[in-house]
Amino acid sequence: MLPDAGNQIVSFSSDDIPEHHRNAFMRDFHGRIQMRMRIDPHPGHALTYNVRTLMLPDMMCTTASASPVTWERTSELMADGNDDIMISWNKGGYQFTMPGRGDYETRPGGAVILPLDRRFSARTKDSRWALVLQFKRSLLAPLVKHIDDFEPDSIGRFQPAHCLLHDYLWSLMHMETPSSLAPLASRHIADILAASFGAGQRDAPTPGIRAARLAAIKRHVARNLRDPVLSAEQVARKFSISPRYVRQLFSEQGTSFSDYVTERRLSYVYDCLTDPRQILRRIADIAFDVGFLEPSTFYRQFRLRYDMTPTEVRHLATNRSGHADKASDS
Repeated sequence: MLPDAGNQIVSFSSDDIPEHHRNAFMRDFHGRIQMRMRIDPHPGHALTYNVRTLMLPDMMCTTASASPVTWERTSELMADGNDDIMISWNKGGYQFTMPGRGDYETRPGGAVILPLDRRFSARTKDSRWALVLQFKRSLLAPLVKHIDDFEPDSIGRFQPAHCLLHDYLWSLMHMETPSSLAPLASRHIADILAASFGAGQRDAPTPGIRAARLAAIKRHVARNLRDPVLSAEQVARKFSISPRYVRQLFSEQGTSFSDYVTERRLSYVYDCLTDPRQILRRIADIAFDVGFLEPSTFYRQFRLRYDMTPTEVRHLATNRSGHADKASDS
């Protein structure tokens, strides 16, 4: 995650590294350790990099000049749990892929939104200059709704708010700013960021897209109730979204992912217990079959949900069925 730091500049150049160590150092230290991404130079290009990073509270801003490379945020590197968001401008634009969302290409000088809790691969053609802002997701949470629903290329380089954001960042990188003003600069950037995303609202998805995603996840849950390891993380991998996004969708419905799954499983068991055709199935087998691995947990949750034990539900259903049969015979 980003450090909470005052204003400080960190500079780095691949020219400072002996040539025979350069590629390995850049990939391991700058890529995997610092950026938490895999770096691959394009064939025929030596890996060169000149970087200047400004540290601010909850964010950092970087200007860079580099050889053509491909940046990849892999599943392995995502194990760090970092859910920061990056916005990156590049002289030649980007060609990039996000699993589950498709392929994109930005125009020269255009920006791309890259959430670090998503897998992606971004390829640069001309990186003689690049500007990157990385910020904590919590910074925009109170200001921008459903930030994950924005298309990765939805920030227009030449819309006024986006121009202001780009130019403000560029100015900060080329002036001496007292560390005492770092919190103020960070607040200014957050406000301009919110205005930039607001300017792109015409490109933002409608609530129907979130509803469609939620419905698709619920269908997946219904088909996989018997999977004992069904989880938000598993669903996130299936739909190429983040676990946090999955949980957010259910939170907006007044529940949680785990509570929803438990409710669906309990409902399945209840239906089986009240089905005369399943009268001979053991209650423990029904519960285990739908993913309840701990009998004590199942019985406690079932009683909390229905105010009866599974045995009481089955007896009640059996008695009702018997009375119905007698009534039909009379």
